[in-house]
Amino acid sequence: MHPGHDRQGRGEGDEPWARETHCRVLSQDGSGDGGGILYCIGETDLTLLKVRAMAGCGRLEVGGRLELPTEESEGEVSQILSVARHREMANSAQTVLIDVVKEIIGDLPKKYLSFYNRAGNLSLKFHAFQLLPGVGPSKATLMVKTRTRLGWETMEEVDEACGIESTQLIAERLVEELIDPQITPSLLLNVVRLPDA
Repeated sequence: MHPGHDRQGRGEGDEPWARETHCRVLSQDGSGDGGGILYCIGETDLTLLKVRAMAGCGRLEVGGRLELPTEESEGEVSQILSVARHREMANSAQTVLIDVVKEIIGDLPKKYLSFYNRAGNLSLKFHAFQLLPGVGPSKATLMVKTRTRLGWETMEEVDEACGIESTQLIAERLVEELIDPQITPSLLLNVVRLPDA
């Protein structure tokens, strides 16, 4: 058992990566012959991670999906080293972050679509849609008017009804929050990292 990767042996939430089972590769230092250090982003909570890859893994593809280790299985990562900070990551990892988050949203759209379906007013003059880059009061009002009682079933429906790129906008906002965790209100905390999400 390697330190830092026994998610199952701790109480729920002891480690920031406790709910993560898989991650996506952002960058790799080293060839992977000796394991290599990877910067990744977890799929469940979008946790930025610094991990050690399994020895002999070779070069890994950016955006590639890896299984994180548990007590029951080794996974494709030998060890979770720490939570990563955006500013500590290689420029190559920072550059691809929005694209990899978009891939995660595309592969696991349910919780992100729930933001579009449940977003409401945060104050009398500010709607949650205005948290998205480039969405002002009039666009937010239009988005609310086009949302049906039952909501949208796909991100493509949101795009068509609202004339936006829903995956791009939410990915940009989430990456802004990964860069600056002090941003409030936080979609990471209020949409992505909910206990039942």
